[in-house]
Formats: sequence, structure tokens, C-alpha cells
Amino acid sequence: MTIKLIATDLDATFLRADKTFDHQAYQTMVEMAQQRGVTFVVATGNHPDKVASYFAGTNQDFILIANNGAEVVRNGQILKTYPIDPQAFAPIVQTVKDNQARVSMGMVFTGVTKAFMLKEMADLGMGERKAQSYFKDLQMIDDLSEIDEPILKLTVDLPDYELPFMAAIEKQGLPIHVTTSGYGAVDMVNPQINKGVALHDLGQQLGISAEEMAAFGDGLNDLEMLQFVGHPFIMPNADPALFAHGFNEAVTDSNHDGVLKTILTKLFIS
Repeated sequence: MTIKLIATDLDATFLRADKTFDHQAYQTMVEMAQQRGVTFVVATGNHPDKVASYFAGTNQDFILIANNGAEVVRNGQILKTYPIDPQAFAPIVQTVKDNQARVSMGMVFTGVTKAFMLKEMADLGMGERKAQSYFKDLQMIDDLSEIDEPILKLTVDLPDYELPFMAAIEKQGLPIHVTTSGYGAVDMVNPQINKGVALHDLGQQLGISAEEMAAFGDGLNDLEMLQFVGHPFIMPNADPALFAHGFNEAVTDSNHDGVLKTILTKLFIS
């Protein structure tokens, strides 16, 4: 097979449960990718600063599709952003309030340079403390009017209630695409964007077709990406719903570096 681009999700896909990975195997993969002219892409719901912390001390010359497709970055330079229409903010905030007893982290608005949380959300579940661990430069605000930059992603945590919450958002017909990476997190982005759309746009820019791409994922927020590429792989630990699509399966799970092992033993064998 001819592979010119490999994309991977991070949490429960490329990363182990403790957020680490085999640095030596990764470096071997990077060198082989460079020799073969293969572009490596990280496609994640995380924001760029969080991704950089995971790859600290290793090669970071990859293209980053961040915030579930809403931001594309290379070498610290933003290549493209897909912001959310602000008219969706207030109805979604109200939906979070309607389900506040189920919330483990109040809603965070992720912008290009910083993130925002309404003060009234700070005490929901683990609140601000949990948000601070995921979002750099988190600003606490009294009102939505204080948001002063384009917002790329909205995030709220509702463990074991993701699907009903998503259904409640979708029922409102808002200009938003809602998805989940599992583990309680619900992400909302521009309705015209997901990881698959970002890969499509990137492929056009690089002159790489979908058939020349491989991708790895474990969650429902990876579905569009997996459906788009010619060589999709899901993890053995993936969301059960993904197994109904006939995707390839990685050689082992995320806790045993399944992405790297599959690349090195299946995609880079010739």
C-alpha cells in the first residue's frame, strides 16, 4: 500500500492511560516516516499547549489538528481555524445548567490564545480545578460578552450522560457540531468541521488523496476521520460503536503502544 500521511488521535489511541508513549519507538517511526516522505498528523480534541506537553523532549515536527478539527497548526504557526458562531453560546450554557447535577466540569470556551469559563460554572463538579489542569490561561468571566476572541471549541464533562446531553443540543438546531471522545467529555465545534474535514482540507493542500492516508482512533469523535481515509484503524479498546464499521484493528491496545507497533509492523514493512 502507498501511505503518504498517517493521522492519529491521542487519548486512548496513541497515548497510554498515564499519557505516555514509547519515545524510542516514536523516534524510529519519525525517522522512517521522513525517509519515506510520510506526513505525520496528530488529530485530537486537545489544544496545542496540551499536546506540546505530551510530546515534551521528543520530535514535534508534525502537523497538529487540534480541538477536534477546529484548528490546524504546524511548527507553532496556525494554518487554519474554524470558529463557532457566538449565537450558539447562550443556549448551550442553558442546557448545561439544566443538567448541572450531572456535570463534573463546567463548560469551557477554548479560544485561539486562551480559554474562558463562566464563574457560575466554576463550582460544578470539580469545576475550575479540573479545567485548570486541561486548559492553559483559563480566564474566569461573569458574562459571555467578556469573550474577546474567536472560540474554536466548547467542552463540558458529564460522565455517563454524554449521549442524552448531545441529543438535547442537537434537538435545538444550533450552528454546532457536537461529539464525544468518551470518558464524560462532550466537545462542540463549528458545524462544518470535524477531524475528517480537517484531513480533507489538509490533503488538498498537500496533494495527498484520502486513499493515501491512514488514521487511528478510539472514539466517536474519530469516526469522520476514520471514514474519510483509505486505511482506517481502531484500537482494541475503542468505543464499541466503532466496531460496526468494518475498520481495521490495531495490533494491540493503547496501553501497549498499538499505534506505533501497527505503523512499524504493518504500514512500514516494505
